[in-house]
Amino acid sequence: MLLLSLLIIVQADQYFKILSPSTLASEEILKEIQFNIANFGYVPYGQKISAELELAQPYNFCELQEERIGNYNNDYANSKILLVERGECLNFKKAINAQNYGYVMLIIVDDTNQELNLGARNDSESNLDIRIPTIMISKNQGNILKNFLLQINHKNLYVQVKFPDFYQTDIVKYEYWFSSMDQKSYKFLRQFYSFHMQMNESLQFTPHYTLGRCAQCAKTNFNKRDSLCLSGGRYCAPDPDGDGPLDGQDAVREVVRQLCIYNVDKVKWWKYVIKYSQQCLGSSISIANLCYKYVLEQVQIDQQKIENCYKESFSGLNDDLDDNLLLSKEYEKNEELQIRAWPILYINDIKYRGSLTVSGYKSNFDQGDQEIYDSSRFGPFQAVCKSFINSSLPEVCKRRMVGYLDDDGSWINYTQETNTWIVWLVVLSIMGILMMCTLYLYKRLFIKKTNEEINQQVNINLAQYYAMNEQDRNLRN
Repeated sequence: MLLLSLLIIVQADQYFKILSPSTLASEEILKEIQFNIANFGYVPYGQKISAELELAQPYNFCELQEERIGNYNNDYANSKILLVERGECLNFKKAINAQNYGYVMLIIVDDTNQELNLGARNDSESNLDIRIPTIMISKNQGNILKNFLLQINHKNLYVQVKFPDFYQTDIVKYEYWFSSMDQKSYKFLRQFYSFHMQMNESLQFTPHYTLGRCAQCAKTNFNKRDSLCLSGGRYCAPDPDGDGPLDGQDAVREVVRQLCIYNVDKVKWWKYVIKYSQQCLGSSISIANLCYKYVLEQVQIDQQKIENCYKESFSGLNDDLDDNLLLSKEYEKNEELQIRAWPILYINDIKYRGSLTVSGYKSNFDQGDQEIYDSSRFGPFQAVCKSFINSSLPEVCKRRMVGYLDDDGSWINYTQETNTWIVWLVVLSIMGILMMCTLYLYKRLFIKKTNEEINQQVNINLAQYYAMNEQDRNLRN
């Protein structure tokens, strides 16, 4: 299934090609450059990045030269892509270094010729600071690019990378996998909440929970209690607070409660999980197994209804040993997709790659919707919007979708082709109205000025006439 997921994400609409020089682009081995996308940083789905390729110095790019940081031109026309080798330090550290130097993308050359693998945990705090995409290419193809760039007086090497589009539909389906008592897992939900509410009618959302299984317990037919598991070891979770009073059982019980809440009221599920993460998973996580009751009351969820759902989901009265229908379905889904880490986002059945959250946001849940300072860098939002067909695009996507870099490095804003004529009609109409108003005002001012000049001339002539008459009378006398 992991291989299948990889094949799905590497779609036919993505490519890596050499723009110039033509001699290098024509080499047979470089006509089709396969790449894999890193599971961290920003992934510009559906967009193209075109820029000059530069060789890292040193090639592993693990150490920064402080005097060079910030000395770059961040104009799109002067953007550059960095080529580095794999190894010596973590991949996301190389990406941070490249970003600090002003590069728009990082290309890592694999150190083997095996299947490309660029895994990185989504829950790494360092990943939140990465705002550029990172991809990996094979050792053979990367070495050809490297050797070309090592030549003295070589021509500038320009490349273009097109990132894959998501499958486009009228209604976008997305699924989020997370751990019920992992505070970091809730960050995406808090940040995406306001966008989900604005697109609610156009989205089909399903939450999922990561669950493990006790292999040793299976040997005894799940008939013994385990502190990390429910149902005799069938469904397990990590200890959420280490040496604290909670254990994995509490986390699994919270999974059952949240599944019950979701089945009862999907809108209130959102309100519950956001408040639960804020009020129960902070410094007082050790009371999370009791705190949920207070949150249920806050968001006006019938506690008795949830308790009944919890009990009815077990095949018997003992949740320590008896099987659970809700957890059984979740575990089957876990196994189907081979979920072994979290959090993970799927959009229209395609695994999302890149950071799930964006730095620089504020949340005021009680007063109203969250505000994302820079939604252009909020990868999941951009990916969801790009998964709609144009005729079904929600208003919030029309306002906040970003464009892409064209072949010559020019920035192309997102537009809907079907509505271009309307834009031109509005622009021309406004220009026509402004011209008519200008002509009308000019005509009025011209007439006014002409009348003033005529009146002034008449007054002068009258004054001269009266003066002459007065002079004639004086001569007669």
